[in-house]
Amino acid sequence: MEMCTTNKNDSTPLVLMSATGFIYEHNGDKYLISNWHVFSAKDPNDPGKFLPGVGGDPEYVKVYFPNESAVDTSTIQEYPLINEARDKLWKEHPKSRLVDVAALKVDLPSGVATRVINEVIRNEMFFDREKIFHITREVWVVGFPKGVRIAGLPIWKRATIASEPRYSSQEVEHKIILDTATREGMSGSPVLYVNGEFTPIQFDGTNQEIDHASVKLLLGIYSGRIAGQDELSAQLGIVWSGDCLAEIFSGT
Repeated sequence: MEMCTTNKNDSTPLVLMSATGFIYEHNGDKYLISNWHVFSAKDPNDPGKFLPGVGGDPEYVKVYFPNESAVDTSTIQEYPLINEARDKLWKEHPKSRLVDVAALKVDLPSGVATRVINEVIRNEMFFDREKIFHITREVWVVGFPKGVRIAGLPIWKRATIASEPRYSSQEVEHKIILDTATREGMSGSPVLYVNGEFTPIQFDGTNQEIDHASVKLLLGIYSGRIAGQDELSAQLGIVWSGDCLAEIFSGT
């Protein structure tokens, strides 16, 4: 997906940055889940500062939904991020930018292969999350590194849980560290635990469908790398536990 604004000089669309998101259902409504820093284009550690290379506030997000009817084709849908008063339209965590996750209410276009993450993790009730999610557990970051996609579909990046998910403090609530080499464009990716062998995409010649029977649990939402002297200095990624989604929607 792309965060966009309008060029003030000629009123043409201007892409500010690209990222990843997924669809989550709550009380019958559908939401595009990504990061606070994606929807705002601001640094969560310095909210008065735009992200590197971004020179303005995003006004809308352009989402590319893969079509069911033809491989490597998309339906493009645009959703506003702000209203006429320039108030933000997305929901965020009660701690705002300190938990770098946000949700934008959307309507899905018809004829797309996208499924809500609730369907992908529908077997969650049969598992003890604390026994599944522990240090050294292998998980997958599903997104678009540097915008790379194959047949319009995301890339599955292997990762290992590197910090104990059960322990947090007030300062780092919901924050989990991954050992993985990730890149720009993957912010907002779902981080999934997959049980055993699987085929995530099935092709029958014309239609594509996510085979979610083997995908079990959502660890959380990826939000970026821990900075270092260069891109290879640490190779540690930040994930916000999926538990924070309930707190975003509490009272709604």
